[in-house]
Amino acid sequence: MGIFDDLLEAAKRGDEDEVKKIVSQHPELLHQRDDRGATVLHHAAFGGHRTIAEFLIHQGAEINARDAEFGATPAGWAIEYLREMGGFLAIELDDLAFAIERGDAIWVARLLRRFPSLHKASNSAGTLFSQMAEQTGDPEITRLFRSTEHPGE
Repeated sequence: MGIFDDLLEAAKRGDEDEVKKIVSQHPELLHQRDDRGATVLHHAAFGGHRTIAEFLIHQGAEINARDAEFGATPAGWAIEYLREMGGFLAIELDDLAFAIERGDAIWVARLLRRFPSLHKASNSAGTLFSQMAEQTGDPEITRLFRSTEHPGE
């Protein structure tokens, strides 16, 4: 195992002292990528290791570096676990509610394609988006929700 692998493992397990030691001796590793194109900051963010992420950023890690697999930034990796559990950003929920209310089928389709489990989500008042779609009477938006009733399941 090489020094970069040691750094990644330290970041993954939250070993701040080891991360600091390796980065102080090998600052060039801040910009090195693993086989998925991810940086050490991606891995620290995914593990929820805030103090390590802060240290890496202060040392010059690229905060918006994109991985090669999905084009995801460290911020995207930071929320990945919650996304896997059905979590969304408030703006995503608000944007879907706005698109439904405005009758914008193009944006509703885009959001449902990007985040298929939104069909099970609710707006801030607790109303299911699928119910909002039905209430609009817009046949295209209603169809979009019916065609995504069980995505990926």
